[in-house]
Amino acid sequence: MRTILFALMLLAASTVNAQSKLTIVVDGIEKNDGKILVAVYDSANFLKKPTYVNFAKVENEEIAIVLQNVAVGEYAVSVFHDENNNNRLDTGSFGIPTEKTGFSNNAKGKMGTPPFSECKFTVDDDTVIYITLTGYSFEK
Repeated sequence: MRTILFALMLLAASTVNAQSKLTIVVDGIEKNDGKILVAVYDSANFLKKPTYVNFAKVENEEIAIVLQNVAVGEYAVSVFHDENNNNRLDTGSFGIPTEKTGFSNNAKGKMGTPPFSECKFTVDDDTVIYITLTGYSFEK
């Protein structure tokens, strides 16, 4: 009985600190310039302070960025194509991005960025998500 109890305690302890691999596949890349920047947020810090960040040089129309050792939890991802390698999202009039952006679940904001609730997904094992970059347009 003690052996079973000890084994269950070890199993519970290992799931508390579980780490997973998060792969973010980004498509909709039109130019082979610059890099794709990825930021992963928890709900408390959405679009303020990322929990995980990474980037990859653009070489194709689609790119996969892998984050290792991601803790089990609920997250949202924002990405953008930093075409000019200045490490920031360039914006034009009224703060509208001039570089292509995307969010997890391909969520779209109305008059701004989408809320965490529309972007969230769960990492509880190795996880792959897909995001398509889009540009802002005044066309309907």
